[in-house]
Amino acid sequence: MKKEYRMKDFMLSFIKKHLFMVIVLCLLMMLCALAELLPPFALRYLIDSILLPGVEYHSSSFIFAVVFYVLSYIFISLFTILENLVIDSFGQKLIHELRYKMMKKSTRMKYSYFTHHGKGEMTSKIIDDVNAIETLFASGLVTLIISVFKVLGILISVYLFSWVLGLFLTVILPLLFYITRSFQKQMLKNQIRNRKAINKLNNHLSETKENILTIHNLSAETYREKGFISLLQDSYQSRKNSALFDSVFSPIVQMIRAVLIAVVSLLVFYSQEGNSPLLLGITVGTFAASLSLISNVFKPVEAIGLQLQEMQEGLSGVKRVEEYLSEDEIPDTDENIKAEALLQQDDIIHIQAMTYHYEDGEEKIFSAADLVLKKKEKVTIIGRTGAGKTTLFRLLLGILIPTDGHVYIGGKDSYLIPNKEKSRIFGYVEQGFSSIDGTIMDQITLKDTSLTLEKVKECMKKVYLDDYVENEIKDGYQAEFKENLFSRGQLQLLSLARALVHDPEILLFDEISANLDSETEKKILEALSSASADKTVISISHRLSDQLGFDKTIEVKDGKMIVQEQD
Repeated sequence: MKKEYRMKDFMLSFIKKHLFMVIVLCLLMMLCALAELLPPFALRYLIDSILLPGVEYHSSSFIFAVVFYVLSYIFISLFTILENLVIDSFGQKLIHELRYKMMKKSTRMKYSYFTHHGKGEMTSKIIDDVNAIETLFASGLVTLIISVFKVLGILISVYLFSWVLGLFLTVILPLLFYITRSFQKQMLKNQIRNRKAINKLNNHLSETKENILTIHNLSAETYREKGFISLLQDSYQSRKNSALFDSVFSPIVQMIRAVLIAVVSLLVFYSQEGNSPLLLGITVGTFAASLSLISNVFKPVEAIGLQLQEMQEGLSGVKRVEEYLSEDEIPDTDENIKAEALLQQDDIIHIQAMTYHYEDGEEKIFSAADLVLKKKEKVTIIGRTGAGKTTLFRLLLGILIPTDGHVYIGGKDSYLIPNKEKSRIFGYVEQGFSSIDGTIMDQITLKDTSLTLEKVKECMKKVYLDDYVENEIKDGYQAEFKENLFSRGQLQLLSLARALVHDPEILLFDEISANLDSETEKKILEALSSASADKTVISISHRLSDQLGFDKTIEVKDGKMIVQEQD
């Protein structure tokens, strides 16, 4: 049963760990919101110090008002800079710790997860979904809180200036939010339509590239061109509609702001003209400050709508990450198990009443299968496609765990052996070559710094590639790896060198001579013969076993392993 993971547990732990940063961030949020209110108050004081009837003008008061006005913007800039720095630091720490947690999870997840999910799915979760979560908790939530603080601060300030204007703003704010939010929702819909149109266009181009020969053979060029033109037109129309709507949004907001300011101005003017007791006595400075505050309310209202929208996307990312972190894990390995002790056992492999079936199906790949192999035995695994040959390798390596029974390596369940010890036990050579970013040496060591150049050269000599790398490739082992530097057969030999670098006891060959020409196969056989002389070898290749003289053939059939002694 899966153990459900909740993001709130991670966030609570994260906040507890970085409590000081969170406290500082909260203080900065409040200071930023308060600082935004200073300029209107400073403006009020500045204007009234000059124009208020019955107040004697003093240059010192005016200078103070000017300084106050300038300082208010300095405070805003200072607090904003500090806030942005703390938010960025908070977000980066959040990304780092969450991605580390997810990467660590990936090394503990059952192999079945990776067989049921696309290659890019894990990458998408660790990169895109974590970015969405960072936006949600670091920048999005913080911006939302600050925006709410600003709106409340503006509303309270206007009430302090005039309760009538405050009441007017209270009535207007929900309408303003509704209009802004409606526009933002439509803009989001347009963006989604545009992305879908672009994706369809990209898929069409990819399909054309992958099937270009078939298209030419069937004379389907005209059909593909018509399809492309249609998708291109859809993409153009979608982008046009999106651009049109985006261009309209800002002018409409500006128009609403102008109308609102005009209404407030008329309200104050006619109340003063008619000696209305409601707004009577509002000074020029108070009027200017009120207009400034009302004008400034648009930005935080718009920000609230945008953040609510982004937070919805972030919550989707939270759900996907929670599902990922809730996936079943393999059991913990036994750190007390050492390869040296296991390799002392004569029965190096012992499969006992082993049953295995995939988690999403009832069909058994193996059913109470048994097998015993001694050290230095060499066997071939045969069977029809889908019989379970490669699955057997994964069970031996401990990547898969038997549904029932045991797969013992030197008397210990294979899945309990720590990975660092497995490299000394197993050398796995699959069909084809899986490269990593880095040098030629990195392809052999997989960036294990404990492996020396001398050790790598020793293995490359065994597979007859040392002279080629040192004499034919510029910079030799330190050259950046590119597949076109090696032939197909040479890449297979690189796989063998990688398998031999830790001097393992058991070599697993998975159809390594398939689809190779006779000359290349001959070189590989020579390398295998010398490299595997004192090793335990299990090979999925009947042809290979015939030429190397293996001891046994094991047929995987109907969930059993049938041992046949070689003549």
